[in-house]
Amino acid sequence: MSATPTAVFHEAYPLADLTPADYNPRFLSDEAFERLQSSLKRHGVIKPVILNADGTLVAGHQRTKALHALGITHTAAVMLGTKVRLADEISFNLLHNRVETEASVVHADPGTMGEWTWIPWQSIRVVEKKNVAFCDAIADMCAAHGSWGSIVIDDQGRVVLNAEYAVVAAANHFDVLAWTVPSGEAAQIFADLTGEYGVYDWTAIEDQAPVYNQHIVQPLRLRQFTSKAKAGKGKLAYHSETWDQMVLPWLKKDTRVVDFGAGYGDYAKHLRADGYTIFDYEPYRCLTGKYAVDIHWVVGAIRAIERDIRQHGLYEVVVLDSVINATTSLDYQKWVLLTVNALCAADGVLCLGTRSLDRELRDEQRARVTSQAGASRLSYLDSDNVDMRFHRGKWMKMRYHTPASLRDLLLGYFEEVEVRDFSSATLKATCRKPRPFSQGEYREALEQEFNMPYPNDFRHNRHEKLVETLLKWTEERNSLIRG
Repeated sequence: MSATPTAVFHEAYPLADLTPADYNPRFLSDEAFERLQSSLKRHGVIKPVILNADGTLVAGHQRTKALHALGITHTAAVMLGTKVRLADEISFNLLHNRVETEASVVHADPGTMGEWTWIPWQSIRVVEKKNVAFCDAIADMCAAHGSWGSIVIDDQGRVVLNAEYAVVAAANHFDVLAWTVPSGEAAQIFADLTGEYGVYDWTAIEDQAPVYNQHIVQPLRLRQFTSKAKAGKGKLAYHSETWDQMVLPWLKKDTRVVDFGAGYGDYAKHLRADGYTIFDYEPYRCLTGKYAVDIHWVVGAIRAIERDIRQHGLYEVVVLDSVINATTSLDYQKWVLLTVNALCAADGVLCLGTRSLDRELRDEQRARVTSQAGASRLSYLDSDNVDMRFHRGKWMKMRYHTPASLRDLLLGYFEEVEVRDFSSATLKATCRKPRPFSQGEYREALEQEFNMPYPNDFRHNRHEKLVETLLKWTEERNSLIRG
């Protein structure tokens, strides 16, 4: 820790000198805001806010609002030693709202009652280390920016809040800022500070995750190599439960299939080599070994699909694997589903796989109480069950569904929907009997999905023939459906 910037603790920092961040990814209801004020009245400020080196409020926006509402003019604050980038500002904010846990059992020598005290790391005794995912995230931020956190400890030496921060301090040999409370008040403090104080709201940083970012931080279907598969010639780099369990068991060589959002098209290339009729489309297919999108391939795929539909009609099977979980907005989720509806023949089937919210929450809950390395990543879900993550230098979004929400969503586009694998990380669904939509709705979706935005506002504009061909065939299909 000696090489990291030194954070400075201010016991009474003027609220008037704070500059709120523009993004604050947290939304508080009126009821939660009242509970927060009650907690501050009862206990005071026992958790410092975090400031960037320029005085910007990194974490603690809701507490400062509550302090203003209560007429309190100063707060305990930790100012980081150097100005940090936006991604780390947001990481501090997220971690600061998630580290009040008691999964780990930690003891230390208590400080002076009702005062801020620096507790020597040598006095910290980790009885049981758990919640490894949180510990790892905290350690990363401490390694980069110094000792930014604090703990609440009772007069018997039990760490009441932020036990995982104390675990990291003991492991990395740095002293811990602590507020000491009577053991008789510890339970009430824990209840007050670990209650649900709002939901995440990513609206203010939407522009940090443009849709084209997803080609860099997509799920595994967009990776070219994997040590697990030891991919080589004729082998798959990416294995898909959707393909392996829902498509391949009954697929015939003369069945016409389109894989929409196919990543590197592992299955399409593999099956075409064996004589199957598979087309694939991926708007963010990259050049081999690079992040640059292979526009030539994308346009070629659009033209190949257009020729095939013009000659043979809509598809018997449409595969949508790990796509709607990577849509950046509800609009794109709608456009994707309208597009696969348009691609599907009247008697065709959509085979879909997407990320399971129930499994994600179960995995995180297990991670909270595990001492094993490699625990699940932390999730910060908003009201639409979307998580925002910073990965490979880019912001990405990950959207989750429950079996019920997925079924309800898909029933808006297909009359028959069957959802399966409720306990798996990947929810799977088969959809039949595409519902008819207006030509205007189809056109909007097809224009978006087959002419996706790229950096610098570039669009290839080579999609018109495919759009018109699909509109013609969907109109014929829907006329038959309507009777």
